Amino acid sequence: MRVGVECLADTLRTVFRRPVEGGYILVLQTNGRSGSYNPHLHIIMTSGGMVPDGRGGHSWVILKYFPYTILHKKWQYHLFRMLQERVPTRDMQAKIDELYRSYPDGLVANIQKGEVPRRIRELAKYLAKSVVSPPISVRRIVSYDGKRVKYWYQDHKSGRRKMEEVDVFRFMGRMVQHILPKGMQRVRYYGLHAAAVYRKIYHKVRAILPTDAAQGKETFTIGRKGYRQRVMETTARDPFICSRCGGELIL
Repeated sequence: MRVGVECLADTLRTVFRRPVEGGYILVLQTNGRSGSYNPHLHIIMTSGGMVPDGRGGHSWVILKYFPYTILHKKWQYHLFRMLQERVPTRDMQAKIDELYRSYPDGLVANIQKGEVPRRIRELAKYLAKSVVSPPISVRRIVSYDGKRVKYWYQDHKSGRRKMEEVDVFRFMGRMVQHILPKGMQRVRYYGLHAAAVYRKIYHKVRAILPTDAAQGKETFTIGRKGYRQRVMETTARDPFICSRCGGELIL
């Protein structure tokens, strides 16, 4: 989880070319849709952050564009560096060198293109349910005869419903493997969202946030900048809107 935050903070620093203090909410999810062990992180971050204004105070910078190609390389670097620190052996170094050669464009970080806020709200609802719910809900269990359990799940790749039948002890094993070790938190807060930091700087952040961002109306885009976006940023004019009637131009 710490590596995920370091990766995003480094990406922000690269985009803005200076350190930016953002806020991060991380949720660790260990189960796949079939109940398999598939640990992954969901991260919700602020669309920008605080930077020193040079006068002893701070200002807020807004992230209008998120370069996902950079994120892939950053995630690869920070993850492999953590593995090198935790397991400083020749075998691990050889494996990391092999992975660098196998993935020259970095590792996949699953982010979708387009405007973000609406999907973030949907993600927040999904994560809230996943934190308090078991890996498989009871309604997905089709049958149980005392020896075998039959249940269904929605396959991520095909989008279709699949059935799975396993013996009861294997099913129990799939469920209990998602119980976290004692003391490990499934949800963590970093940066501006950390509880101790948030209480101290809440009013300061509200004071420097732009009006739209404070009201949750600010948007940013993930992906490559297109012609339309570049023109709007440099001229403050939408090249796809007719200057006479105000309608959107059709190619």
